[in-house]
Amino acid sequence: MINFLKKIIWINLLILFLFVLDRISRWLVLNVLPREGVFLIPNTTGFILERNQGIAYSIPLPQTFLIIVVAIIILVLMVILIKAYKQKDLMIISAFSLIIVGAISNLLDRLRYEYVIDMIVLTSWPVFNLADIMILAGFVMVFLQMVRRK
Repeated sequence: MINFLKKIIWINLLILFLFVLDRISRWLVLNVLPREGVFLIPNTTGFILERNQGIAYSIPLPQTFLIIVVAIIILVLMVILIKAYKQKDLMIISAFSLIIVGAISNLLDRLRYEYVIDMIVLTSWPVFNLADIMILAGFVMVFLQMVRRK
C-alpha cells in the first residue's frame, strides 16, 4: 500500500510539473516570444504563437458548445480515473491524469482567451502545445494498456 502511495505521489508531482511547465510556456509565448517566432530550422521547427479557436487540427466549432463538450468529457474521464484509483492501476491512473490535466489546461485558455495558445512547430504538422502532448501520451498509454491486456 505504501509503495502504491509513493508511486501515486510521484506520478501526480510529475503531472503537476508538466501542467506548470505548460502554463509557463503559454505565458512566455504571449509575453516574450517575438511575433515572428523563433525557429531552430527556418519555417519548419520552432516556436510561434498560434491562436487555435477550433479543436484538433483547428476544426472550427462554436466556443460555448466546445466548452460544454470538453467539460463533460473531463467529468467522464474523472469518473474513470476514480475507478482506476480503486483498482490501483498505475498505467491507467497516469494516462487519464495526463489526459485530464492537458484538457483542463486547454480549457483554461478557452475560458480566458476564447482560443487555445499553441506554439510548437514541427515541419508540416499542425502547431500544438505541451497539453496536446500530454493528451496524446495519455491516449497512447491507454491504447498500450488495452493491447497488453488482450
